[in-house]
Amino acid sequence: MMLFLLLLALAVGVQGHFGGHDSSIQTIEDYLEAYHAFWDSYKDVFRSSQDLVKTLLSIESSVCEEEETSEECDPGTNWVLGCKCKSEFSSLGDRCSRIPCELVRYFKDNGPRMMQNFTAAENYEEMFRVVMEPAEKIWGILCDCRGVVDAITNCVPHYDGQLFSDFNLDRTGFDRIVGHLDWELVNEAVQRYLDAVCGAPMGQDCLPVFNTWQVNYGTFLDNTSKKESMCLSYRRAEEEFEAYLEAEVKKDNMTMKSYIEGAIEEYLVMEEKIFCDAKCAPEMQETFYFSCCLKHAAEVLSSEDMKEKLVKLFQNTWSLLYTGDAPDLTDAVDKFMTMYRPAEFCQEHTDVFKKFNDKCDVLIA
Repeated sequence: MMLFLLLLALAVGVQGHFGGHDSSIQTIEDYLEAYHAFWDSYKDVFRSSQDLVKTLLSIESSVCEEEETSEECDPGTNWVLGCKCKSEFSSLGDRCSRIPCELVRYFKDNGPRMMQNFTAAENYEEMFRVVMEPAEKIWGILCDCRGVVDAITNCVPHYDGQLFSDFNLDRTGFDRIVGHLDWELVNEAVQRYLDAVCGAPMGQDCLPVFNTWQVNYGTFLDNTSKKESMCLSYRRAEEEFEAYLEAEVKKDNMTMKSYIEGAIEEYLVMEEKIFCDAKCAPEMQETFYFSCCLKHAAEVLSSEDMKEKLVKLFQNTWSLLYTGDAPDLTDAVDKFMTMYRPAEFCQEHTDVFKKFNDKCDVLIA
């Protein structure tokens, strides 16, 4: 799924619309070059962010300020959050109401080190290990304080802070986006996503599992970059990979619906080769489907209600970028999500995923 979403993001970056990626991306080498450039752009940003601590200190003075009275909000003191967001977070209770301050201080104390480690990373495994450190922190906060999602989705559409004016930023685009989004739907989708990652089969803390999963994907990409044709590498599915890249180029006579469906079809062919090959399936299972946490998350993310929410979100955001009616992608999303259930997805080729599912079912029962 990461690869699929990344290439669609590259398509937007290269052509400025959801219309297929640059036709020059035809091989694994082309893809790796574009992928590397994508992450290098962040390294360049981090290298030039010398004033991060200074900026966060300024933000901290506002976000972590203890007002003498909680009955009245001072817009000057609360110039970052604004009074609406301050009110929403204040209603969450002792620990959860302090989440904005906790996050600002976390990034103030750890941001410079993480940026330095990120820019110094020599491979994807190292880079993803750095990225997943704050990701796990944020996941943990949201899992412990689910009300934070409510606070954010309630206050962002009515943001009355002074961040834009104080940093001389145009908020026109921000207002257009937040005014268009269905925030109730966004809330429901995020809460359902948290149901997936915050789940604790057998009481297990699942967040480190997702951290490991992402780092393992970095190893997979590193092996691909080294041109090693092994189980943990796209190289062994090079033909399928490049057929998918071709499908990612939108032809002039294609409707958006047929284009997306065709790209998904080729993507699943590639994923089938990667995950379901009988020879490599055991190693793929041990690397990417090694915990009952992953089984639980995959089942939640591919559930009928989650698929319905994804389709609705797509329809809601469509007119932000394009004219005309959004294509109905119900069938396409349903088909795409089959790979989230590898026991069924690979059942004609291997039973290693089914055996792992059976083991989890016994342990959880």
